Amino acid sequence: MKGMVKGTGLFALIMVSISLVQLALASPLWGSSTIDQNPPQKLTQIRAPIIHVKGNHYEVGYQIGTRLKENLLNEVNQLKSRSDWDKLKANGELFLAYSRKHLPEYIEEYQGAADALGIKLEELFPTICEELFYPEFFKGCSDLIASGDVTEDGSVLVAHNNDTEPGPVTIIHYQVTGEPEILAVGYGGLGISVGYNSAGISLTGNQVDSTDIRVGVPRMLLVRKILAAKRIGDAIDAAIMEQRASNYNQVIADANGEIYSIEGSATDYEAIYAVDGYLVHTNHYVSPRMRKFELYPNQITGSIVRYNRATRLMKGSLGHITVEKLMQLLRDHVNHPYSICRHGEEIKTTFSIIINLSTMKMLLAPGNPCEVEYSEYDFSTKE
Repeated sequence: MKGMVKGTGLFALIMVSISLVQLALASPLWGSSTIDQNPPQKLTQIRAPIIHVKGNHYEVGYQIGTRLKENLLNEVNQLKSRSDWDKLKANGELFLAYSRKHLPEYIEEYQGAADALGIKLEELFPTICEELFYPEFFKGCSDLIASGDVTEDGSVLVAHNNDTEPGPVTIIHYQVTGEPEILAVGYGGLGISVGYNSAGISLTGNQVDSTDIRVGVPRMLLVRKILAAKRIGDAIDAAIMEQRASNYNQVIADANGEIYSIEGSATDYEAIYAVDGYLVHTNHYVSPRMRKFELYPNQITGSIVRYNRATRLMKGSLGHITVEKLMQLLRDHVNHPYSICRHGEEIKTTFSIIINLSTMKMLLAPGNPCEVEYSEYDFSTKE
């Protein structure tokens, strides 16, 4: 009898121990590389509008101005209502002079848009010249790029969350004479946030705040030039144009799986190559060469957390990265609300995108990806 009681007690102790181990393994402390997300059971279906423009630079600009007239005029009128408008306009003309000299074809696009709006180019140009408002603006983004070496099916996948003030997410399909076709995502205006072209070049990236902003070609024009590239080398050349006023961190990839992060400022840059087949970037300088340009070194904690979190999740998924896996990563909520999937009233993830450079298709969620479903687009998508 004593032996049975003793054996029963030992069995119970073993079962309790097993239960405790199972509970510990299920705990977040043991599964910390697991994606932290809690999306609703049913995601909202929202499709961003797409417009198609075709012709020479002036003609496509005129078409954009016609189709997006209300949004563009709202942007202009908001600036004109500022007490410092005269100063903004005068300074904008300095940047315009550089742009006319070094990228005249894209000034033709803006001239076409201005004519469609019935305003002067000098009134429109400040809307794409972010350097005029430095350091007022904020854009926080997360990039996760994978070559075919580390994806499950060999596809080249480009994933990006765009964090900024809410705006009307819009897709523009450019068909410009002499350039590859471009699918560009922005906020209902002439500015482009991300995109890819029919030559297999994609551009995503991140705002970085540098100490050396100067008068020159606005970085928004560099974006337009990059997306017109037919080779990745040409895209990199566009990203480091000598006459630039400032820069983003430009993440450039191609369908061959060549992936570069061009950490730039106005006067310097570092080309970071995805030697392990994948690349992650957020909103601070990573390379030692560029850290001296960090404008707010004590205000980049959120970016550091996103960078390290995304790196860990990507590293743990190597060889098994799929479109669905990247969707999960883009919904991650570690360090919420300042997470990869950012939440907030003023600044939030306003769109999430995954570009497949192997199939030449993109998936876009115009909002937080934990709330909004991804929809598919390509160069054949109708309005």
